[in-house]
Amino acid sequence: MSGAVPIRVAIYDLDRTVLRKPTFTLFLLWAAWSEARWRLLLLPVLAALMIGYALRLYGRNRFKPAAIRLMLGASIAPQRAEKLATDFAAWRVPRDVPPGAASCIARDRTEGYRLLMATAAPEFYAGAIAEALGFDAIVATRHRRDDHGNWLPQLDGENCYGAEKARRVNEWLDANAADGAAHIRAYSDHASDAPTFALANEFWLIGRGPRLSRLAERKGWQTLDFEIATGPG
Repeated sequence: MSGAVPIRVAIYDLDRTVLRKPTFTLFLLWAAWSEARWRLLLLPVLAALMIGYALRLYGRNRFKPAAIRLMLGASIAPQRAEKLATDFAAWRVPRDVPPGAASCIARDRTEGYRLLMATAAPEFYAGAIAEALGFDAIVATRHRRDDHGNWLPQLDGENCYGAEKARRVNEWLDANAADGAAHIRAYSDHASDAPTFALANEFWLIGRGPRLSRLAERKGWQTLDFEIATGPG
């Protein structure tokens, strides 16, 4: 064992954790409304894609690129992506951060934790949300770029979800924590983040209701309602 001093890291999921509402479909609809309203005529096709995904005819790795291509086009120029992402963050962050999330983020920052957002949302807009909230870093779903730097609908690697999210978090820890030494807090609303919780010293399942409480009890997780302004003791 080395004498490396552990860094403190607070890992936050995005959808239904830091923000109340899921962002992926909302971003696509908002972007279409903002810059190409004719694409809203394609909503029946988007709905069909969503139904196919819900029926498990294909997975996230196929659904997400198809939905992005449908509502945003075959490529997104860097300046366009930056403006869309910044404007979307400016719209959602003031309206959709629950008080408990704001309280926990502020507490973790005050206590010297590095704030890491870990999300399956596309990096090109989730990064703007993380920046608006003062996060130090983000791991998110990556998308390929062409030779001109334009964002493409195709994923660059796997969707940042479940075990892949935990792998990406581990990758970030290897690069930022001396000898991997870290004290980790993790917050998420969903059981799919169990692999990330397994990396953490402290972990909270976010939400309310008997189903969530039963899941947390079965897994040995703490629960936290971000609609309440106070964070964990």
